Amino acid sequence: MYYLLGIKLPRGIIRKTSALVKSVFDYLEYAFMKDGKDDTIRFSQVTHVEDYEKHLKNRKRVFKFSADVYDDLFPEKKQEKTDSATMICQHIFDLLSSGPKELSRPGDGYEPIDWHKDYKSGYRWDQQTLHSRIPFGDKPGVDIKVPWELSRFQHLTLLGQAYVLTENKAYADEFRNQIDDWIKNNRVGFGVNWASTMDVAIRAANWLVAQEYFYGKPVLSEDFWPSFFLSIYDHGRFIRRHLEKGPPKANHYLSNIVGLFFIALYCPFFKESDKWRRFCMRELEREIKRQVYDDGCNFEGSTAYHRLALELFFYSDVIAQRCGFHFSSAYSERLKKMFIFSLYCLKPDGRIPQIGDNDNGRFLIFSSRLTLDHAYLLSLAAIHFQDPNFKLKNVPFDEEAFWVFGKEGHGIWKDLPYREEELRSKAFPNAGWYIMRHKNHYCFVSCGPSEHEGKGAHTHNDRLSFELMLNGEDIVVDPGTYVYTPFPEWRNRFRSTSFHNTVQIDRIEQNDISGDLFEMVQGTKSRKCELTETDNAIVFTGTLEYHRTNITHKRNIVMDNDGKTCQIDEKILSDMPHILTLNLCLGNGAGDYDISLQNGFFVEIDGAYSREYGHKEGAIFLRSTIDIGTDFTNKIRIRKR
Repeated sequence: MYYLLGIKLPRGIIRKTSALVKSVFDYLEYAFMKDGKDDTIRFSQVTHVEDYEKHLKNRKRVFKFSADVYDDLFPEKKQEKTDSATMICQHIFDLLSSGPKELSRPGDGYEPIDWHKDYKSGYRWDQQTLHSRIPFGDKPGVDIKVPWELSRFQHLTLLGQAYVLTENKAYADEFRNQIDDWIKNNRVGFGVNWASTMDVAIRAANWLVAQEYFYGKPVLSEDFWPSFFLSIYDHGRFIRRHLEKGPPKANHYLSNIVGLFFIALYCPFFKESDKWRRFCMRELEREIKRQVYDDGCNFEGSTAYHRLALELFFYSDVIAQRCGFHFSSAYSERLKKMFIFSLYCLKPDGRIPQIGDNDNGRFLIFSSRLTLDHAYLLSLAAIHFQDPNFKLKNVPFDEEAFWVFGKEGHGIWKDLPYREEELRSKAFPNAGWYIMRHKNHYCFVSCGPSEHEGKGAHTHNDRLSFELMLNGEDIVVDPGTYVYTPFPEWRNRFRSTSFHNTVQIDRIEQNDISGDLFEMVQGTKSRKCELTETDNAIVFTGTLEYHRTNITHKRNIVMDNDGKTCQIDEKILSDMPHILTLNLCLGNGAGDYDISLQNGFFVEIDGAYSREYGHKEGAIFLRSTIDIGTDFTNKIRIRKR
């Protein structure tokens, strides 16, 4: 409780009052911020002008691409890249599975983009609304992530690459025009694109990285840079004042810190840059310890969000080293552990299993790829740590690493020997993730904590659920995520127990998801999970205990090394009868396998699958519903036909 003049005040009133006062001060600052003719004056006030002029003359690239060898390394990709860049110049975008959308009317010159619109639903946010008053999640079918995705500007890197490879000035013109257009129509602190500090930070970092492609070329006029860097300064000041501290502190806060860190290092001429840099380095050291378990897994319970956090920590390490700063050895060791998890997490085809939420989140994007393709991380790790354990014979040097490390990086990768030891099974007990693998056979079992600092965050009700790949084919898959706020019913369905490859008892959720779309009240606990190996098979054993009822679910998964058979043994222990529902979402390779039950039978039902955020397609689920007594055992057999 809080006190005012000796009177106790509820916490909720204090929070609401504080938020109101903060929004009033925000409005007063941003509403009267001068721009236009006063930009030159403001720029001189926030910048060490001599340092700025010296920086522009002597600046060096942070990222080390070498365009002269691109055609030799990736002869088939240049045309694909320039075609994609031309689409960007035509303002044709595929935003979170929207399909190709033309975002402005055709014209001879540059036509403005509506940066405030959800191009999937057609809804538009008022660009004069203060950022803290922007509504979302209140209109069915409207997704605030669509304008946020566009205004992250991760597509600018592609424009820069196309310019470097072709020296076509049209790409440089589009780079400038889009930024000028955005600055003109997104006044600081107002509109949908200031409503998420995470996206403000990602945008600033992507602007700064993309402008490197135009260094030393007279394609961007001198009058562009003060406007550009003044907007970057406004981004930095906004980030510092509106850190997303939670609770809980998670990927949003991490993105805030990394975006501000990029601004501080790319723009040392800002008067606040030194202070920002010291703050960010201190926070990054803290967050990698707090957000990454000892086993190297991100604490949010999502394989997709692990990749996002990994990119944020990794690129911070890259830019720090290249600007003459260094994180601790503990930071580097934990970063390497994150890459080690990604190494083991990869399926034989280079994709990841979808455990927990997947919203397509990335930080910097240097080459196009399928959302679930994480194989490029191995090239980055092999070069950054100069460690051959990340260099697999079936994973080639990736274009992503070329744009980060250049010709020198390719030389390092080429000189490394291939990994000698085959990837084997591995447990990540802090995260509750267990990976069974032998050659082309793979099974990922999820049985981690269901809550995250009191919230569900990005976990799903997937305890003792699994993804199974045999002979390189998906047999059982996790259905994914689909969307967040536009369709709450679908959001909850995709994270529900019945949408995962596990057991549901009495049609209740493993963990309650009836409240907030990003909360989950813990109702179960995983125990005694372990992996063992025999000469012929790999075995997972795990137990799930239900808090609200006296129920224990034990599951053993036995995957034979020959890839012909996988057996799941179930045991339910209870003191009263229950209704048990078993669910399996089938992958594309399931047609070559017989899937049967020892007790009961499966029926096929129509389900849904999402390979990336915003995408949904039909899927086949197998479901069995059985009335059980106090103790019940069963077996699922998956056999090659």
